[in-house]
Amino acid sequence: MSDVTPDAKPAAPSVVDLQAEIAASREELVATIAQLKAETTPKALARRGGRTITGWFTDEYGGVRPERVAIAGAVVVGLIVLRIATRKRD
Repeated sequence: MSDVTPDAKPAAPSVVDLQAEIAASREELVATIAQLKAETTPKALARRGGRTITGWFTDEYGGVRPERVAIAGAVVVGLIVLRIATRKRD
C-alpha cells in the first residue's frame, strides 16, 4: 500500500525555488526576444526572401527548374508588351 494519504497536499515551493524559476524564465525570455530581434532585421529578412526566391527556381537537389524560369520569363515579357501597348503616344 501507499504511504500517501488522499488528503495529503504537495509541499509548496520555497521562495528561493520560486525566485530561481522566475530568474530562469526571465533569461529564457531575454534570449527569445534577442533571437526574434535578430531574425527580423532588414538584412535577415532580405536574406530569407532571397532564399525563398532561389528555392522557388531550384529543386531539392539544387538544380534549376526550367518550367519555373520559363514562367517568370513569360510574365516579364508579358508585362513589357503590356506596358508598350498601353503607353500613350506623344
